[in-house]
Amino acid sequence: MPADGGLVGDPAFAAAIVGLRQHSTPYHLAHGLLDHAAHLTARGNDQAAAAAIGEAAGIARQLRCQPLLDRADTIQAATPRTAAF
Repeated sequence: MPADGGLVGDPAFAAAIVGLRQHSTPYHLAHGLLDHAAHLTARGNDQAAAAAIGEAAGIARQLRCQPLLDRADTIQAATPRTAAF
């Protein structure tokens, strides 16, 4: 797995996520993942954004932190969906 947890994006975001994983709290990691997801969504990388949102939402559920879950839902809602045929 890549050092950024498999999330593709700008090198600065990848480095920030690695730093959060090593030196921060799960709460702050989740916020960093959601920041990264918003960035990835804006760049059209919906698959990587969904992975970051999923990880952040999992952390939020473990922490029982509704504001983080709400933020994950907001970013998820902004991610385009493709229809399955």
